[in-house]
Amino acid sequence: MENKVSLNGVRLFGYHGCLKEEEHTGANFIVDAHLFLDLNPSSQTDDLDLTVDYEKALFVMKDAFDVRAKLIETAALNIIKALKQEFKMVNKVEITIYKPTAPISADFKSVSITLFG
Repeated sequence: MENKVSLNGVRLFGYHGCLKEEEHTGANFIVDAHLFLDLNPSSQTDDLDLTVDYEKALFVMKDAFDVRAKLIETAALNIIKALKQEFKMVNKVEITIYKPTAPISADFKSVSITLFG
């Protein structure tokens, strides 16, 4: 059976973007992560080693997000790869990155991408 562990609204700072200004000043981003796996083993044994440790996942996400990318799509792929490498029991990862301060001339809440891997 496939279940998921979610980390919602994770605030991360990064230097992602195509503009020179974004490369130098950076910006705040919001990330939602959904990690799909079978939670039956951990729920039946109460064993943290059989599931995703939230704190460890946050550190993995932050480290992956620290790698500069022009596109937030690339930043999302970096997070997916890192999470799947750290948590072998994870079958699939869904990452949504919100960019609330995208340099576009419009009144908006955020722009975002969602990537599955």
